[in-house]
Amino acid sequence: MENSVSGNTSLDELLYAMQQRNLVYNGDFRYYSNQVLAGGYITYNCPDGWVFTNAGSFGMVGFDTATNTCYINTGGGDKTTTFQQALHEFPRWQQTLRGNYVAASVIMTVSGNYPVSVTLTDNTDADTVTKSTGGDLQFDLLLKVNPNASGLFLVVECKTPNVRINISQAYANIGKVAIQSLPTMVQGIIGERRQYVATETPPAEELSLCQPPVALGDGYSRLNSVINGRFGTSGSGMSLTPDMRGYFSRSWNNGAATDPDAGQRTALGGTVTGDHVGTLEQDMFLKHNHPLPWTANQPSMGGNAGSITVINTLQQSKTGDTGGSETRPKNIAELFTIKWA
Repeated sequence: MENSVSGNTSLDELLYAMQQRNLVYNGDFRYYSNQVLAGGYITYNCPDGWVFTNAGSFGMVGFDTATNTCYINTGGGDKTTTFQQALHEFPRWQQTLRGNYVAASVIMTVSGNYPVSVTLTDNTDADTVTKSTGGDLQFDLLLKVNPNASGLFLVVECKTPNVRINISQAYANIGKVAIQSLPTMVQGIIGERRQYVATETPPAEELSLCQPPVALGDGYSRLNSVINGRFGTSGSGMSLTPDMRGYFSRSWNNGAATDPDAGQRTALGGTVTGDHVGTLEQDMFLKHNHPLPWTANQPSMGGNAGSITVINTLQQSKTGDTGGSETRPKNIAELFTIKWA
């Protein structure tokens, strides 16, 4: 079940496909940025790059540690469960995909004889394969992307409630044969922060974090799945990028005593507070004092009355204002970015 090679595939078509890249990001489901650890139990939630939709009760998506697969539990009711990824989310995808064949394969296990469909669609044309037999299944698809395509999506659907689907692999590439072992189109990790010292313009695959928050819209669903509203959301419910202008970075305290005020950290645009990644801490001086040396044993007058001390102990002595408009080390301004493709 590795490569969807038909008996009619020529050697030239196979060699052509082997020169391409996997259009599916996180097709082996190793990345779960939004996993939650509570009481020693990990809730993995939706894998990075993918969008899960299920309006029914009990619908769930996560990671099955026993089989190393992404599992889907379809919810109750008559709502269709969908699990999909936008394969076109990279710069200049139009020139790369339009007019070319794209082959895709999805390998899964289904808990019973329930109809499950996998579709490769460009919103104009589509190839759909539906299987109603349980057990280990492989869905192979081939689509010639329309010259006017508005995108390219790989979609898994099931309309039957209470079905367990375990997906182990999903991969797609330009050509007429899908190759499982190709390197991915995304070089690096979506959501990673990068920095540059010699440019103020982010690369095409990255968004600047040195600007007001940007609402992720169409074309950024994979980055949205990673940020997941951590820095706030727009009116449409999509994530906002963090505004890091002028801020220094500090590594996550994660329960250590290094950052004694980690529990009081505030949200940077969203609702995440406390000792968590992406939270904000205002500047502060460590509590201290400045000694002011002086002596009080100087007589102010002599004679029969003797000397007296004319120091008003209610007065506070000050060293006077010093410094500038903020506390800072020597620094160099850099462009911070976040990777989306």
